[in-house]
Amino acid sequence: MRKALRIFSMPLYAAPIALLVQGGMATAAVIQTDKQAWPAPAHNAVVLQLGSGETQRALTLADLEALPHYKVTVSLIWGEQGTFQGIKLNDLLRRYGLSNSATLRFSAADRYTLDIGAADWRQRDPLIATRFEMRELTIRQKGPLRLLWPDETASLESTRGMLWIWNLVSIKPIAAE
Repeated sequence: MRKALRIFSMPLYAAPIALLVQGGMATAAVIQTDKQAWPAPAHNAVVLQLGSGETQRALTLADLEALPHYKVTVSLIWGEQGTFQGIKLNDLLRRYGLSNSATLRFSAADRYTLDIGAADWRQRDPLIATRFEMRELTIRQKGPLRLLWPDETASLESTRGMLWIWNLVSIKPIAAE
């Protein structure tokens, strides 16, 4: 209880989005290759709009999960503890020709949008989670897609947590203004 009070007594802009606590000390979560077989997606609905204009693609969960599979085990401050499975953002961008974009706009179902520069996603290699504990993420679980930044789990002082996005529905490159 004392830790929770400490977390929420910090200014909102400094509140962390995720923590992985091991032995009383926060450490960065590590993305690992997931070699176990994943069940086929339960539906064939579009879950992500990728790109813009003539190069825009409507991707299903099966399209996304055709990429290499990864997992990360975390303990999030809003109560989730366990393993998220998904794909690396960088793999997705390479596969669909967006890896040379300077800035990407990430949009959520609630119309929240965030522009993220290439330096962040190229160097930090975030995970697009499609599953939690091997089950497809539901809307209720902030799915069907979530953008996770496991390297942020190490610091209570991080403001980088603002890059975490749930209910992710689109990623598109934006022109420099």
